[in-house]
Amino acid sequence: MAIPQPLWNRRALRHEDSLVVADLHIGYEFELEKKGYIVPSQTDNMIHGIREMLAETGAERLIINGDLKHNIPQGSWQEYKEIPKALDSWLKEVDEIHILKGNHDGGLDSYLPSEVILHNSAGAVIDGIGYFHGHATPSEKVLRTENIVTAHSHPAVSLKDGLDRKERHPCWVKFNFSRDDLHGKGIMMPTFNELLGGTCINEHGYLGPFFRNYEIYEDTVYLTDGTCLGPRIELMHSEE
Repeated sequence: MAIPQPLWNRRALRHEDSLVVADLHIGYEFELEKKGYIVPSQTDNMIHGIREMLAETGAERLIINGDLKHNIPQGSWQEYKEIPKALDSWLKEVDEIHILKGNHDGGLDSYLPSEVILHNSAGAVIDGIGYFHGHATPSEKVLRTENIVTAHSHPAVSLKDGLDRKERHPCWVKFNFSRDDLHGKGIMMPTFNELLGGTCINEHGYLGPFFRNYEIYEDTVYLTDGTCLGPRIELMHSEE
């Protein structure tokens, strides 16, 4: 079976007839505004970017692997306005939209057109691949696909430049996992929304119950342009 492959420089995956993105966090600018930072909405850019990738790849299905929206427990005017606009735009390009519920997606049901398929936080199997956001324990059915896609950690890597200054870069992680008789391969996605920060995985590790409860090994880090940085453990040692 073919496994999902990153689209380098695009923060998206392609698998069969599906395009996959994660962590859009529509409404994040509203939170920044409350803190005194005025930042233009990035939603139109994300709408255009996804439509462009759908056209380029010919994908017939869009999968959003969690955290389409941002504000919890209540939504904002920005989300009420921009989420339906985004989904309606993408539905003009694809036959299906699937959303794997993330920890910021409470109340998302009220935003969704009837054509959108919302899966719970345990994840779903789509075209033989197990998808789950990562804040909750995935189902055994998802893990038994042996090829999984997760998000949630907002993975980034901390690197030092020639002057010993640290810079944070979003990244992909490809890994192997096992526990008892469950084992397989996985990919962790970076955030699609470029405004968001990230968790430096070579300093703090991964988030969520799956990574606490399974052995993770041969986890290899890639920058979003496709540059392979090698095993995470070696990057951890380079920061010491």
